[in-house]
Amino acid sequence: MLEFYGLTAATALAPLVALPAITSSAGASGFAAVVLGQTLGAAAAVVVLMGWGLVGAHAVAVRRDSPVELQEVYWTSLFTRLAVAAVVLPVVGLIAFLVAPSHAAVVVLAAVGSGLVGLTSSWYFTGLGRSGLVALYETLPQVAVSVLGSVALWSGMPLIGFPVLTIVANVLAVVLAFVRLRGDRATRTVPGPRAIGTSLREQSGLILSSLAAYAWTGFSVTLVATVSPASLALFAALYRVQLLGRALLFPFKNALQSWVSGGADEDRPARTRTAVLVTVAAGVLVAVGMAVLTPLLDGVVFSGTIEVGFGQASAMAVSLVVVSMSLAFSAYVLVPGGLTRIIVTSTVAGAVVGVPLLLAGANWAGAVGASLAILLTELVVLGSAFVLWKLKRRRFTGPAS
Repeated sequence: MLEFYGLTAATALAPLVALPAITSSAGASGFAAVVLGQTLGAAAAVVVLMGWGLVGAHAVAVRRDSPVELQEVYWTSLFTRLAVAAVVLPVVGLIAFLVAPSHAAVVVLAAVGSGLVGLTSSWYFTGLGRSGLVALYETLPQVAVSVLGSVALWSGMPLIGFPVLTIVANVLAVVLAFVRLRGDRATRTVPGPRAIGTSLREQSGLILSSLAAYAWTGFSVTLVATVSPASLALFAALYRVQLLGRALLFPFKNALQSWVSGGADEDRPARTRTAVLVTVAAGVLVAVGMAVLTPLLDGVVFSGTIEVGFGQASAMAVSLVVVSMSLAFSAYVLVPGGLTRIIVTSTVAGAVVGVPLLLAGANWAGAVGASLAILLTELVVLGSAFVLWKLKRRRFTGPAS
């Protein structure tokens, strides 16, 4: 658990290394351009990932003793994601070009580079319990891009070089992971067009769920830019730090999801309760850390170009507590129970509520209003998922006597 947390935390913290270099060399507008591209690309990555980040570790963990089934999972996921990426990445690049207020080439390349993250194999390594492979194929490329990119920017490299380095690192990570996981001819199962189509249909609900969730998170930067351009830099800063907080929660989900799924049936309820408590406690700690540390370190992280107050940081940070609850409920209760439809329904409800809330909040109170809109939307998602789960249980068990 500690190994997975340390590696994922290092991967999440790595981009922060580059923020002072970006803001000092390109100012607030350059920083906003990079974040805008990254958020659009992250939405593309959600589609490309096809829900494997949510269910993949569980699928691998329960197949550890079957090399043939493990290879089938890997090859099917890889080929379907490559097919989706071939369509999605050009589209997101075009969208990035059309919405970019400045630094259009930077926004486009940052979007494509972030979209390539959808081809990650980290969920597969997590399901295997191989933290060393996560370090090799996820942590090291991210750290290398941040360190080398920062040095290059301070040495005079144009801002456009940073997303180019990101693209190179992400492509290299995919290629190296493929070399490691492709297997031998005896266990290799290369899916054909029919198998790819079947996988796309099976994962379509999770794709919709993930993309719907991104409507009020990742697309929030784009939405704020349309109704409150003056708030874009501040909101982009808050969003970037909150994204770091979300990333710090994922090692708990990844490691504990495999732990819960891999236990004996009689141990699963106790493991589920422990996993939920640990993940929510982590959410509280991360939220407090964001609220307290962001105002103290904004001069360093953003090179004095963006100032973040305690109230502004708190408005965004508190949503991390709700995120941790939703993450725990989905990963440890709904996914193992085969209730992914509840995840889809609740996140679509969040998108329906969240987009107008974001537009109204940003128009009303800028970055703080948009942050509060995200909090309310996360509460809607968690509440609707819990209610649907309770109704589902009551249908199968009958009303309590």
